[in-house]
Amino acid sequence: MRDNKIWSLFIIIMNVIGVICLIYFAIPYLTHDTTIVNPNAMLPGEAWDWAGMALTFGCLPLLAANGFSFLFVRVKPKCVRFLFFIPGIICVVIVYSYWTQAMAAG
Repeated sequence: MRDNKIWSLFIIIMNVIGVICLIYFAIPYLTHDTTIVNPNAMLPGEAWDWAGMALTFGCLPLLAANGFSFLFVRVKPKCVRFLFFIPGIICVVIVYSYWTQAMAAG
């Protein structure tokens, strides 16, 4: 019984880290921050472009953490378990928006 609570706590912590990363990278993307992050780099890019690529790489791990939360974390009303997928859905929508803008631009 105790081992199950430890895994549930670990999964919740992974979900919280994923949500923090989602917020951290979604803000520059949604505000379309055009500052150059590293002007001396070989391929300098704007902040919104780097944030969109980071969200692309982080989308699958976030969805996996949401899925594990849905499967293993027990909450009283069963319908509340679907709320674990909200960050993953938001990330998928942002990544879809990023890729449609990137394909349209060039």
